[in-house]
Amino acid sequence: MVGPQLKKLKQEIDHYLGIPYMINTLSEGKVVGEKFLGAKGNWQQIFSETEKTAKQEKIDLKSLTPSQLYNFQKKHHLGIDCSGLVSNLLIFYGKLINKKLKIDIRKTSADILTSNKLSQEIKNPNDIKTGDLVRQKNGHHVLFIIEKKDNIVYYVDSSRKNRKVSLGNFDLTDPSFDNQGIYRLFFFN
Repeated sequence: MVGPQLKKLKQEIDHYLGIPYMINTLSEGKVVGEKFLGAKGNWQQIFSETEKTAKQEKIDLKSLTPSQLYNFQKKHHLGIDCSGLVSNLLIFYGKLINKKLKIDIRKTSADILTSNKLSQEIKNPNDIKTGDLVRQKNGHHVLFIIEKKDNIVYYVDSSRKNRKVSLGNFDLTDPSFDNQGIYRLFFFN
């Protein structure tokens, strides 16, 4: 993907950057502490809830530094997990390329998105493109590929490591990078 569509995708991604990483609290595989929208809301929903909560607490969001805003959202469990971020971006990307992707974001996970039911592994690095997914941590984490230039893959993710939505990149030839496969939803074939 190049040109205006890639620019629009990057603008959408910019809205997510800095949103806290958040996941539901689980016990024995069951949700015991659900976060706002199950940590799967889009940036507009998260921002709207942030504004609503700030208004209730009489806090002027415009006066907060990015760090203070992050802490405010974190305190009020307003964030997104990796599969929530990726699902929202896949839906947005689908609209950009005139494909309406229907997935139940609340029922997705990194493992489901990269499963044989929904996607296929991309074996040839030359075939990697925007919207492909990088599977990590035995299906417990997923990255959204923004673009690939030569051997460098640029991505966005929401992770415990960075504690927020952030950009990253890796070299396909780097054996130390946790790459357990690059996948493309069948929908985008």
